[in-house]
Amino acid sequence: MKVAIVHRVNPGEEDNLDELSELCHTAGYEVVYRIRQERPPHPEYNIGPGKVEELKKAVKELGIEKIIFENELKPVQEYNLARKLGVQVITRTQLILEIFTLHASSIEAKLQIKLAELKYELSRAKEKVRLAKKGEQPGFHGLGAYEADVYYDEIHKRIVSINRKLEIIKKHMDLIRFERKKHGLPVISLAGYTNAGKSTLFNLLASEDVKVSSQLFTTLTPTTRIVRLDGKPAFLSDTVGFINNLPTLLVEAFYATLREIALSDLILLMIDASEPLHIVEKKLETSIDALNSIGANGVPILLVFNKIDLMDQEELKNKIEQLSLPYEYVAISAKNGWNIKNLEEKVSQMLKGFIRVKATIPYDSTSMRMIKELYDKSKVINIEYDDRRVTVDVETTVELAEKLRRFSSRGEFKVE
Repeated sequence: MKVAIVHRVNPGEEDNLDELSELCHTAGYEVVYRIRQERPPHPEYNIGPGKVEELKKAVKELGIEKIIFENELKPVQEYNLARKLGVQVITRTQLILEIFTLHASSIEAKLQIKLAELKYELSRAKEKVRLAKKGEQPGFHGLGAYEADVYYDEIHKRIVSINRKLEIIKKHMDLIRFERKKHGLPVISLAGYTNAGKSTLFNLLASEDVKVSSQLFTTLTPTTRIVRLDGKPAFLSDTVGFINNLPTLLVEAFYATLREIALSDLILLMIDASEPLHIVEKKLETSIDALNSIGANGVPILLVFNKIDLMDQEELKNKIEQLSLPYEYVAISAKNGWNIKNLEEKVSQMLKGFIRVKATIPYDSTSMRMIKELYDKSKVINIEYDDRRVTVDVETTVELAEKLRRFSSRGEFKVE
């Protein structure tokens, strides 16, 4: 489907048409016309009447079937534009919801998206019904039979129903989180701007085959696996990507999902280092703001500059120097597996849940179960056996260290 994209900006503001175009591509649309206008919002159309006439001409000449605005539109503006142009007019929020619907696979993600759609509609329902009664327009048909209050109440009932279902899923996820906690292993979240390479790195570290695509929002439901980084086991989660000005409505809808990041022990914040400096700065700022908005500002962050295979080392060095970063960082190529050992060592240094322990325990069947658990949940540095004893040197969790202390003989347990 051919579409036109529009962004009205206030004087001095930059437009976001490149990202909007990328979103359109992800949704399967072909962008054939772009409009940027610098002016205060027009009460009737958001853009000025002259630009509306320009759009009307483009619709006719290029066969455009939909207009997509970066700006949020009031229902009356959306109605006026649709009436004037003869095609459906939608906003960036609605476009993102379309993309989410395309990529949703889990029941939870589908319910979260439907909830966001209904909340978006609820805020506009009464005005849309009033306008729909004035006549059929693209994007407004099908509402004329409803009284405004009836339509509003129906949406509200559906929101209540979906919230109940999501609450049941939330309790199930809390149980899963509790079970993970019992393992005593740290949780690491992969976060960052969409299309920064999170899923590629996840597949590399977890030996998985999570879908990797250049399209936006291919990861909506977190995938979590136990991985070993520098020999230390941890839970690693691949999460939904951020974008510029992620609508508050969508942050709220995916809050339970994004909350996984805030509850982690370490965040690997992915950055596409191959992009121009001003874009890297903007996306880094957006990602940090998104983390703060979900309450993750207290979680340690390791910046992971990805895609260094697409640039030379001097360019990378200059870019990092100009950023003046207040965070630990590492530069890698997830695609080619470059510098992954350095990444693992940096993660190992930042994980706080492990302590170095040396202990000697009896060599019997009970201790063998203990040794198996150490191999599963620790970084084993050295284990030596003789006829009566086992001497272990491990980096392990506090819980396992205490368990090991109880197994050990007096005077043969030492925390390094």
